[in-house]
Amino acid sequence: MSLNRTLQSLKFAALFGGLIGLGFGCVINLEPLEPCDSGSNNKLDSNGECECRIGYEWCDPADESNLNCCDTDIGGTSGDGDSGDGDPETGDGDPETGDGDGDPGDGDGDGDGDCAPGELPPESCNVEEEGFYWCTNSEAMGPGCSEFYICENGAWTQNDAFMDESCGFDGFDFAYGCVDDGASVIFECGDGSGAACSDSDPAYCVNDDEIGYCLWNKETWDSCQLFCEEVGIRGQTYEYGECDASVPDDVACFCCDTGDPGCPL
Repeated sequence: MSLNRTLQSLKFAALFGGLIGLGFGCVINLEPLEPCDSGSNNKLDSNGECECRIGYEWCDPADESNLNCCDTDIGGTSGDGDSGDGDPETGDGDPETGDGDGDPGDGDGDGDGDCAPGELPPESCNVEEEGFYWCTNSEAMGPGCSEFYICENGAWTQNDAFMDESCGFDGFDFAYGCVDDGASVIFECGDGSGAACSDSDPAYCVNDDEIGYCLWNKETWDSCQLFCEEVGIRGQTYEYGECDASVPDDVACFCCDTGDPGCPL
């Protein structure tokens, strides 16, 4: 049986590409946070004193009994470092904005300025946060257009190369980016060229086996043989797989079993 070579089937293959073409690299566990007795967005420091979590400040510094901490971006307090918008309602990194193509957390990724990270860190960090990590994107947003920071010498320093190095150590070609699930910073890794791309870029055959397509703004390559063997189509796996570009506008993985019409087995 062969793949019904439609755009839907191609997207279906790309959707399951996560099983064979990308994976989780380094998982960085964050220090468990113990909240204060009252208030919000706070934690106890190593001395048992209440302080605001990273990215928050006291809502009312003059009231010592008010342990609520507010987002430092609200009210434009960090507008100078936010490309002039500083507005949490602008949709930067919002999974509900973008070009509507279903790509989590960004627009079409074509480099025209519509691709932005999520929540940026404050400019400075304290001694207790030295060596801590910050990922701009939540799980819901996905890793596309994310940025990764490390607290070094009192400042949050962007170090996206660290993600690629970590994914390379785990056997992948590149990092799509990172996500913060609230307890860990996770690097999501992929195989392929990793070149910048747009969701509107058509799929193509890298070679007889591999199909190339855009995922999370980076060029990704998947093995059609592995896809057909391990993922399959609608729950059915196959013995053989190859990249089929016989219809230029509908490049897809061709899957078949021994004896199927057109199957080389």
